[in-house]
Amino acid sequence: MNDASIVELLFERNEKAIEEMKQSYEKLCFYIAGNILSQKEDQEECVNSAYMDVWSSIPPNKPDNLKVYLCKLVKNCALNRKKYNSAAKRNSDFSVSLDELAECIPDGKSIEKTITDEQLGGAISVFLKSQPEKYRKVFVRRYWYSETVEDIAAFYDMNVKTVATYLFRVRKKLKAFLQKEGYIDE
Repeated sequence: MNDASIVELLFERNEKAIEEMKQSYEKLCFYIAGNILSQKEDQEECVNSAYMDVWSSIPPNKPDNLKVYLCKLVKNCALNRKKYNSAAKRNSDFSVSLDELAECIPDGKSIEKTITDEQLGGAISVFLKSQPEKYRKVFVRRYWYSETVEDIAAFYDMNVKTVATYLFRVRKKLKAFLQKEGYIDE
């Protein structure tokens, strides 16, 4: 069943919509949650919570892309669970990937004008579209799917140092782009 049909079922409050979402996206949802959370129970909780959030938010929301909408809910839930579980602990691969991006993404304190997450996300999307495909895919796998550098290297049959170099270069270009666009100070 396609996304439009699932959204239609959600608008009709038909519980079959949840089953169709599970059939279409459950593996992807667990993949995203699993790259952030190590405990199977936490992963299940986040995926199920995302299904409930979709059920609760559609209607009134009508997402253009149900897959992206659902994945974003899973990722946000997993991030919140990760923060709750590890409070002051900062030693996981996922935390490392966030630390890598910290120099590129404004923290809110250094911004004189208020920008929304949506505006920043849009700017990052524009930037990524301007990058070579391989760099873009490596970046997305690292910072959206939270894969380790080693996993990305294995997936693309690349050297780990090459992947790390790709990520370094893209972060450096992203920082320059965001500075040029006025999202972060020079």
